[in-house]
Amino acid sequence: MKTTVAAAGLLAAAVTVTAVLAVTTAGPTATAAGAGRSDVVLSATPTSLTANELPCLPTSFDVTLTNTGRQPVFADATLAADEPIDLSHDVFSTYLPATDPDQPVSRTVDVRVPPGTEAGTYDVTVTSGRQRVVVPVTVEAVPEPGPGANLAFGQRATASSTHGRFTACGAVDGDSDYLNWSTKTGWNDADSGKFPDWLAVNWPEPVELGRVETVTYGTPSRPAALQGIKDFDVQIHSGGEWLTVGSYRDNTLDRVVTTFDPVTTDAVRVLVHASNSGDYSRILELEAYAPQ
Repeated sequence: MKTTVAAAGLLAAAVTVTAVLAVTTAGPTATAAGAGRSDVVLSATPTSLTANELPCLPTSFDVTLTNTGRQPVFADATLAADEPIDLSHDVFSTYLPATDPDQPVSRTVDVRVPPGTEAGTYDVTVTSGRQRVVVPVTVEAVPEPGPGANLAFGQRATASSTHGRFTACGAVDGDSDYLNWSTKTGWNDADSGKFPDWLAVNWPEPVELGRVETVTYGTPSRPAALQGIKDFDVQIHSGGEWLTVGSYRDNTLDRVVTTFDPVTTDAVRVLVHASNSGDYSRILELEAYAPQ
């Protein structure tokens, strides 16, 4: 059920309901959840969320199933959201061992807000057996960027390919710290030794840009000169074509700043022709700024 912003305070106070997931056991082997036991417990954390429609900044919560019994079981949870809210998973199925202490098993679920979603509070409902947990999601308007703000932050990011659990969105999450490099922060292409690769950011409406900063991956022990992007072009989408505003060869820097005459555009990209490691293209963050 969708409610108005005025009701957000009441719904945000909703707490995780911990009830019972009935299971049956028939010997030492794992069994499926059934209708006679209360050995599996469902929970969700956090108990409420705040979100907006920036496409690369989905909010998320964890669904957890815990087996408190003496026999291993298979259990699942189903997830549903009020329209138009979108979830990364609608089913969570898992094997739950019987251990002491109990061993919770969790799944992270991304909650995405489509463009044009009205402000208000929307329910995400998680069900497992007779248990039901409701996580209210309060949708707020996208804040207007202040002076000097990174205009690429949270915007739609796409790439030529992505490696494993990496995503293009990891390069527009506002985190350029190499210590946080992971499948959640930063982009890594999927085709080892094959070039060119590209990473792009798109805006729903044209923006005026005058500076792009490209942050590639490097650490004190293995700097960008060993594993960052080496040869690349910074390009702006203009007049239906890609206009190159910066071209770099034999790069060894972890942050490359490209300034140019103001351009109104709906997209920017980094086109990678080679990496210093010779295998993958790695970009920690792609930032874009209005003219100073």
